[in-house]
Amino acid sequence: MKKPDRVANKKSTMPYGDSVSAPAITEVDTTGYRELKSKEASAKLRSRYEELQEEFRQLVATSEDTQRMYDASVSFVPIIGQTYHLYRRKNGDEWVSMIAPEEFGNYYHEYLGSYRLATDSVWVRI
Repeated sequence: MKKPDRVANKKSTMPYGDSVSAPAITEVDTTGYRELKSKEASAKLRSRYEELQEEFRQLVATSEDTQRMYDASVSFVPIIGQTYHLYRRKNGDEWVSMIAPEEFGNYYHEYLGSYRLATDSVWVRI
């Protein structure tokens, strides 16, 4: 005997409705979803990239400051956690002092900045 049209052996495996009253099966348009998610991902990645760029700039600046402090003349052993001040003499030599710029009298010096020695031997500008 011949099966009637639109009859399946297992209705649960059919890729379409088995009666006229079944909901219409339509293909979902995913282009909007893809564009939206692509833009979201791009914005997030761009933001993270900019954060990393800024972090890298700060790392380079800290590295330059640290090298400058270690290249400067110092007549004492700096203590971790203490603040020190960098100055430049008339002849261009740079030196580290415990004396803050406001504590100096009329002594000529060019104040270049204040730094704190961190526990990892890195000089941090304050």
